[in-house]
Order: sequence, then C-alpha cells, then structure tokens
Amino acid sequence: MKIHKRCHYFDEFVRAVDYACQSAEILCTSLTRFEPENLEEMMKNLHNIEHTADAAKHKLIDELAHDLFVPLAREDILRLAQTIDDVTDSIEDVLMRVYMFNIQVIRPETLRFAELISQCCARLKDIMKEFRHFRRSSTIHQHIIAVNALEEEADRLYVETIRGIFCNRLDPVETLAWTETFNRMERCCDFCEHVANTVQTIMMKNT
Repeated sequence: MKIHKRCHYFDEFVRAVDYACQSAEILCTSLTRFEPENLEEMMKNLHNIEHTADAAKHKLIDELAHDLFVPLAREDILRLAQTIDDVTDSIEDVLMRVYMFNIQVIRPETLRFAELISQCCARLKDIMKEFRHFRRSSTIHQHIIAVNALEEEADRLYVETIRGIFCNRLDPVETLAWTETFNRMERCCDFCEHVANTVQTIMMKNT
C-alpha cells in the first residue's frame, strides 16, 4: 500500500498535464475552425476541464498534507502541481481574451501559437510519463530541452507578431485586443517551460 501511495503522485502529475493537453486541443480547434458564435460553448468546455484540474490539484494537496511517506520533498510536489495547473489556467485565459475582445477574424500567427502551445503540452506529458523513472530515463532530458526550444520559438514569434501589429498601425482597439491575446499565448509557453524547469530542478535535487 505504501508503494502505491508513493507512486500515486507521479500518476497525478501525468493526469494534470493531460488536462492541459485537453485544453490545448480545445484551443486549437476553436481557433482553427473559428466560429465566433460558438466561442461561449467552447469556453464552457474549456472551463469544465480547468475546474476538474483544480479539483484534482486540491485533492492532491489535501492528500499531501496527510501522507506520511512521499516520493519527493513536499514543497517540490506542491510547486510542480501548481506550475502544471498554471498551464491549464493560462490556456483558458487565451480563449477568454478572444471572447472578451469580440475578435471576429483570426490572424494566421494565432494558429502557429496554438500549435506551439499544443506541442509544449504534449512534450510535458512525455516528461511526466518518464518522471517516476527519472534516475534511469534516457529520454526525459531530451523532452525538457524540446520544451525549452519550443518556448524560444514562441518568444521569437511573439516579438515578430507584435512588431507586425504596430508596424501595420491597426485600429487602436484591434491593437489592444491582439497585443493582449498574443501576450497570453506567449505566457502559455512560458508556463510550460516553468514546468519543465521545475522537473529539472527536482531531478537535480534527487540524484
């Protein structure tokens, strides 16, 4: 039973990242097949996932407070759970901005950003699947590096996209809407990198 408990946290990390992957899939679908009249429904679907992820995180924290034996330092488990949850929250924030700013036409850069977010989440899931075996895993470092590379690509895309918006001198309201939306998309990739870096720090502490 104790072994099951100690492994339980690694299972929960995989599950938590899966919620982020589901959220990224909804975001990609919403933007690729963009229909403004369907945004509210897509937001509800995304919020349901985010709410479920929050409930799972709070359950994990409650168990962490009572378990006598845990596989990692409690503060590391808590920090990793929170950073993963930040990814799911940040993805929901993107679709909320599109809805709040009443965006009617999707810029092509948006689709590339959504793809990068989805790829980052997929790599995080690969990391979490390997995390319980990190001392002997031959691939986890490659997945971490891949997330870092995707985040760097997102940074470059963000800079060029924002520059393009201001160079083209869009309507002020449209400029505000897209600047804030792309800022939120870039943050999604930042949060994914935070997860990868947190895993790397935990690994270094435990080897």
